[in-house]
Amino acid sequence: MRKRHSAIPHRLGRRTNFIPSLEGRPAKWAQVVDIAGDATQRASVAAAATATLLTIDAVGTASVATGDVGSLRSMVPDRLLPVRRPASHKGMTNYISRVVVPTEAQETRAVWCESFNELTHLRDLLITSQPTQVATQPFRLEWAMTSGVRAHVPDLLLRDADQRVILIDVTTRNKLDDPRLRAVLQLTAATAERLGWEYQVRTELPPQRVRNLNFLHAGRNDTDQDRLGAARILRQQAGSIDVQRASEVLGGGPRGFVRLWDLIAHGHVHINLDGQIDLDSPVTSQLTGGGAPWLHAM
Repeated sequence: MRKRHSAIPHRLGRRTNFIPSLEGRPAKWAQVVDIAGDATQRASVAAAATATLLTIDAVGTASVATGDVGSLRSMVPDRLLPVRRPASHKGMTNYISRVVVPTEAQETRAVWCESFNELTHLRDLLITSQPTQVATQPFRLEWAMTSGVRAHVPDLLLRDADQRVILIDVTTRNKLDDPRLRAVLQLTAATAERLGWEYQVRTELPPQRVRNLNFLHAGRNDTDQDRLGAARILRQQAGSIDVQRASEVLGGGPRGFVRLWDLIAHGHVHINLDGQIDLDSPVTSQLTGGGAPWLHAM
């Protein structure tokens, strides 16, 4: 990859791009849609894609790099900075936020979420996928076509303890009706497949799941307990165990509940996130619940 050092500007209340603007004229949407709809052409364009990213080294120096998409296999999510940051202004209708996420290369790390929809999906992924590294707006993918070039910045990039990589885009159901967006997501899926990554397109989560995720995320704070040991104790209990019994095993009273919410929020034990949480809600060692209608195949 070609690298050049870059200072990171302040957001100044507006959307900020940290990488150079895309070069070349935009490809015609008719061609983009046609290519994305043909498996052979889609794979060919994805294989020739390039990526532009912003990395930070061990001493805190940021550098912009552009190279062929295969170079992404060696990148480390912990070293990726967002290539853009969302706008922030009085009266805005969107919801942006910073979220503390797991990290291996740093003491602490927080990432940007560009919407409430993206935020709740990240909270869902922290519980269900247990990533060890997370980056948001991690790079810009660029696809060259005869009529020009098109680009896309995915929303999330996760790596877990098994080195599995998941690339994620978060959108809404109604936007998937747009053939231009679907074409971009199909090209992103083909590019992720080329890299050997899992790719997910996620739309709105059910309201009850969102409420549960927000509640549990607020409980990710009992850092003084041995989470692995506490989860092991719950798994060793005879028979089925519910919220009430689990809280008693973990010390009883308010403290027992706090410890249980902390374990669930970190993915060490599970409850059905799609239903109302009650005292008799089952606590399990495996993920529970129905399907995932918010996941869409590309």
